[in-house]
Amino acid sequence: MAEASNLKKAGTGKSGLGILLIAVGVVALIAVVVWALTNPDILEATINVIIIIVVAIVVIALIIAGVMLLMAIPLYVKKGEQYQENVDYSIDDVKSVKESSSEDKKNE
Repeated sequence: MAEASNLKKAGTGKSGLGILLIAVGVVALIAVVVWALTNPDILEATINVIIIIVVAIVVIALIIAGVMLLMAIPLYVKKGEQYQENVDYSIDDVKSVKESSSEDKKNE
């Protein structure tokens, strides 16, 4: 095998320290969650806050949906319907795609 002379080795001290800090943070977060779950007052307050946040998100989503609905009505009325007149489609006009490929050129 040929030896590569242009290889460089970079230190991994900074990324190792970052991983260690993340691990310590995760352990601390788990400890705080366990402590909060064992304290009924904090648990109740947390559940109340979560419920308020979920209800607020649902109410905001409903308001946005209602506004979009109200905005769509005038746009629908202004646009109107489009359709073709004097056009007759028949099942005989349908061509088989069996044993064909998208790579084949279209015959028109």
